[in-house]
Amino acid sequence: MSGTNKTIETPKDACHEDRPFRRANTSDLTLRPYRSLLLALLAGVPVFMPMGAHGSDLLGLGTINGGANSYGYAVSADGTVVVGEANDGSANNVSRAFRWSQSSGLISLGLLNGGRSSEAYGVSADGAVVVGYAGDGAANNASRAFRWTQGSGMVSLGVLNGGNGSSANGVSADGSVVVGYAADGTANNKNRAFRWTQQTGLVSLGTLNRGAASIANAASADGSVVVGYSNDGAANNRDRAFRWTQASGLVSLGVLNGGFYSYANSVSGDGSVVVGNATDGAAANSTRAYRWTQSAGMVSLGALNRGSMSAATGASADGAVVVGYATDGANNDTRRAFRWTQGTGLITVDQWLRNNGVTLPNDVTLEADGVSADGSVVAGTLASNRAFIARGPVPLTVSPSNATAAPTATTTTAGLMDVTNFQQSLVSAPRVSGQLQNADVAINGAHSSPLFMLLDAGQSSAWFTGDGGYSSMKSSQGGIGAGEFGFGRGIEGGWTVRVAVGGQYARMDTPNAGNSVFSSGYVAPDVSYAAGGGVVATLSGYFNWGKADIRRGYLNGAANDSSFGSAATQTYGVRARVDWQDAFKLASTGVSPFVSYTYLNSQMNGYTETGGSFPVQFNGSREVSNAVRIGADATTPLNDQFALVTRFEYGHRFEKAGAGVSGQILGLSAFSIDGASVQQDWLRGGLGMSYKLGNGDGLVMVNTSNQTGKNTTWVSASYRVKF
Repeated sequence: MSGTNKTIETPKDACHEDRPFRRANTSDLTLRPYRSLLLALLAGVPVFMPMGAHGSDLLGLGTINGGANSYGYAVSADGTVVVGEANDGSANNVSRAFRWSQSSGLISLGLLNGGRSSEAYGVSADGAVVVGYAGDGAANNASRAFRWTQGSGMVSLGVLNGGNGSSANGVSADGSVVVGYAADGTANNKNRAFRWTQQTGLVSLGTLNRGAASIANAASADGSVVVGYSNDGAANNRDRAFRWTQASGLVSLGVLNGGFYSYANSVSGDGSVVVGNATDGAAANSTRAYRWTQSAGMVSLGALNRGSMSAATGASADGAVVVGYATDGANNDTRRAFRWTQGTGLITVDQWLRNNGVTLPNDVTLEADGVSADGSVVAGTLASNRAFIARGPVPLTVSPSNATAAPTATTTTAGLMDVTNFQQSLVSAPRVSGQLQNADVAINGAHSSPLFMLLDAGQSSAWFTGDGGYSSMKSSQGGIGAGEFGFGRGIEGGWTVRVAVGGQYARMDTPNAGNSVFSSGYVAPDVSYAAGGGVVATLSGYFNWGKADIRRGYLNGAANDSSFGSAATQTYGVRARVDWQDAFKLASTGVSPFVSYTYLNSQMNGYTETGGSFPVQFNGSREVSNAVRIGADATTPLNDQFALVTRFEYGHRFEKAGAGVSGQILGLSAFSIDGASVQQDWLRGGLGMSYKLGNGDGLVMVNTSNQTGKNTTWVSASYRVKF
């Protein structure tokens, strides 16, 4: 299952260091800064991951006490748990092993007896058991392999014969078997591969023919098969891949055609297939990926167009699909991810995708790091140093958002996901923030001039108001519009009541040719009270029901792709506002200050996309906005018919972040992304003209605001008839 071959501080020496390739220590394998996001996006797919490498926390797994970074090294097969190391901000950013799940967030697994640091390298299939290494405070901070569960906490697995250190690299599916390496006190503290169970404790697997050292990298799903590499005493202590079972003990898998070295990097879930890399004596001892079975032995998977090297990093559950990387002799020996089957041989992941209809004018992958249990999904790193997930056409069963409806069957097209680009498409998918903006345009736009709408007792009015303009948000831009009809009535005692019925429409363009269309209807009642002395208090309501039609765009290889969905939307809110009409005058200009408080609550139902290579089932979301505004309207009469109206407003929203987005990438993983920070403070300005026309009067105003963090500009026009 998942595991790693990360070198720890002590003991330093393992097997020979003059080998041409070692999976954990190859310097160019540090080119994977997106590993945490890759692991989390692979969550939900049974994956046999290779050894780990550092990766930055792009998914927002978090840190410990404000630490600098966190790094994911392994993911559980059921997709719920990621483990790794995170810097602890309260301990000078020293590493702490962590366990992350969507429900608990990132949790430190602590230390051993007050030791200095800890790191987690492997996790059981259900995420309940975590293994790794920690400095043991009871042993002068010497490294100790650990096994963690919720009930027991972090427990040291000990050492071999008083040796000075140990580390756990992998764990079986049920968490009962742990593998790794430990310094053996009876062998001058040379490393020995070990296998641990509760019954046996830490048991050395020995070495090959009394070789100097050995390391275990991974175990089969049931823990009965262990693979790694060992110095072989019968081969001048050169490294040899091994496969261990209880019956056979440590057995060398040999070399390729008399080559120098071999390494076992991963094992199929059923333990029948071992993959890794070895120097090939028939190819001038160049490194070649291999696949080993009991019947065929170690078989080279070849090279790409006579490229200089290849290495296998993972295998599907039955070993029928092998992935890794190889240099391409036809392209200046550039490294590319590969996928191998008996039918296709060793081909680039790029070519595999082309064979399944994906547009890729040029190869873009760098290496493959993992493969799903059924071999249909490959994960790795692009040449741009960004994570990718590649998937062939696969049948999916989609559970509908409506629990009473029957699941539907569909087949996805093949796809190459640039993980960073895809995450951006999830973030930019329209959620409730756009609805809040539309609601605000209505309640603080069309209904932003209550003084203009006052009526005398017994007087009635009818009006039409329209708003239209352009909005630019952090990841989208487009047009917005609203129109309403309303009726008002003046009542004895200084009261005016009004009710409006309207509709709104907005189309926002998003990256990679995506877009979203919001259409809705609303009811907006108002009541104003003239308290005397020019002071007018207004209470407004807003109730909106609508629909969002969403085309989410993202890259599939080099071409734009999109998935489609529709969702019902609901928004309601209330505003309390106080105006002081003509509180003071500047020459002929009357200045009317105001203050208001607005509460808005917006919801979008969950929906499931169709079409595209990576459709998503989005969960419903909800966002609340509490905002205050302070400003003033200034009216300057020009003549009996026209007056100039200017407006200035400062606004503040109390929430610091908007709603997050969560759901399921169909056939891949669950995801949860925190809400983006919101513009808490903004300014709004307006310039317009009030006029008298026939039996009525009207107001036209141009407004602009940076409330969304960018610019929203719209024109508001209204005309009212009194009778």
